[in-house]
Amino acid sequence: MKNRFKITITALLAVLLAAGVSTAQEPAPGDAKPEKTAEKQQEKKITLKKAAPLEGLTWVKGEPVKQFEKGKVYVVEFWATWCGPCRHSIPHLTKLQKKYQDKGITIIGISDESMETIKPFMEEMGDEMDYTIASDPKGIASKNYMEAYNQSGIPAAFIVDSNGYVAWYGHPGGGEMDYILELAAAGEFDGEEYAVKKAEAEALNRKINKLFNEYFSAVMEAKPYKEHRKTLDKIIETEHPQALNELAWIILTQVPENNRDLEKALEIAKKVNTLTENKEPAAMDTYALALFENGEVKDAVKTQTAAVELAKKMKDADPMMLEELKKNLEKFKAAQ
Repeated sequence: MKNRFKITITALLAVLLAAGVSTAQEPAPGDAKPEKTAEKQQEKKITLKKAAPLEGLTWVKGEPVKQFEKGKVYVVEFWATWCGPCRHSIPHLTKLQKKYQDKGITIIGISDESMETIKPFMEEMGDEMDYTIASDPKGIASKNYMEAYNQSGIPAAFIVDSNGYVAWYGHPGGGEMDYILELAAAGEFDGEEYAVKKAEAEALNRKINKLFNEYFSAVMEAKPYKEHRKTLDKIIETEHPQALNELAWIILTQVPENNRDLEKALEIAKKVNTLTENKEPAAMDTYALALFENGEVKDAVKTQTAAVELAKKMKDADPMMLEELKKNLEKFKAAQ
């Protein structure tokens, strides 16, 4: 049930509880409150690199892109016929191209394989592969993009912004590229600003990972919970809703009962609901549990009831999440 809201550090928590190693996913830009630190000031100096021209290519499908036109946005994606994940992403790239074909966005798929290999594959894919395709037989494009940006795995995509700079690169799946293209289509994407926000988010994520590692290491060593409240306070100061909600839930459900800081878990859960303006069922569920575990059963029932009603009104509500919310509500009611 928690997955819908808490997605940024679930992996971190699982690994930390098992072995004290940090492997958190990165929060999306804008999800977290930026750090007001010297590190942030340094990251504000980020300068994007000018996109290298697409040289040495043999164009297999679509109009050749001889240069990146100002005012237009391009996705330069590297793939191969033998790559399973690449094949999986191809229909999605086609959908994106059709969606934004009148918005000045061009998607270019580049493979280092020969035309003799690429063409039969394209024919097999048919309408599912309907965007510009090129062969990079000499590996020039791969060197200018994949090697230049230390990318070793495919599929890998690079977004060239309307000013001709590489504003983003990464896996074409996962949602971040789609989000950027949506902004670009609306004329609201600033490559340098986005890069700064992403760097800030990554810096904050590293800070949170370090603090989580510190906290859960203390938990595994069975240190009295009052000894690591300072660490919890530092995590609270980040005002990162997803991280805080995960933290409160883990304290309430996975930390050994004899060492659970229920008072602090309640403080954290209440903070999350303030940050999310009581509009997130999963956060309200955590808060209700914190109230319940602290003996505030009446308020727990009230909060959980509100969470259930809110979830019912959400179009994308997970049925399993709703059932769990209801189950917890009955549990709280039974204790009255």
